[in-house]
Amino acid sequence: MKTSLPLACALGAALLTHTAPIARADHPGITLTPIGTYASGLWNAGGAEIVAHDPDKQRLFVVNAQAASVDVLSIKNPALPTLVTSLVFTAIGGVVNSVAVHDGIIAVAIESVPKTAPGHVVLLDSKFKTLAVLEVGAQPDMITFSKNGRWLLTANEGEPNSYGLTNSVDPEGTVSVIDLSDGADDVQQSDVRTVDFHKFELPMCSTRASAFSVLGLRSRRTSSRNTSRSRKTRRRRGSRCRRTTRSPSLT
Repeated sequence: MKTSLPLACALGAALLTHTAPIARADHPGITLTPIGTYASGLWNAGGAEIVAHDPDKQRLFVVNAQAASVDVLSIKNPALPTLVTSLVFTAIGGVVNSVAVHDGIIAVAIESVPKTAPGHVVLLDSKFKTLAVLEVGAQPDMITFSKNGRWLLTANEGEPNSYGLTNSVDPEGTVSVIDLSDGADDVQQSDVRTVDFHKFELPMCSTRASAFSVLGLRSRRTSSRNTSRSRKTRRRRGSRCRRTTRSPSLT
């Protein structure tokens, strides 16, 4: 989890104007001028980590990570952002990691307590009514809609709770794919698929130990948990390990 500056530094493009819409040879850059700020009151504590913009309502949804909440700001007057409400998710998890908006549907990725347990995605409508609470992989760290809004995806970080201790737990990193084709108000847990990366791992063979350096808790973990390829062995000739992979597709 990365800490961030206050919202005064995070409003970004939603509250900035530029004086040169097109970069030309005689004007190679653009100039950004802040026109409005909002301070969450927190400094260096994840008080404004992720910002999502709803262009229809002219609202910003701002992750207040450690408070397990999302601050909703109105920017109808972008020079004066105002707090509409704060959506609090402490009943579901301990940290809000990400937020996304599409066609009035708000999606929030929430880390559980402990963080090694499966996380959750909460869907809300534009009136902040909860439509669904769905289980996803451990520590959902980013959430995004597909362009047409049919799919909702979370990248589940699966960060360990500690390294090398007797009580260390290291969940696998995964991606959860949520099918919203029946609408966000009718989505079920059965519409969630959480996928790992086992098909992209090398098969177990005599050269695997030398071909990979495994980072983390145990040397016998799968490569879905933080592996790095050795440059030297990547160039090695004559390896008898072979693999074939096929990229998954969503239809």
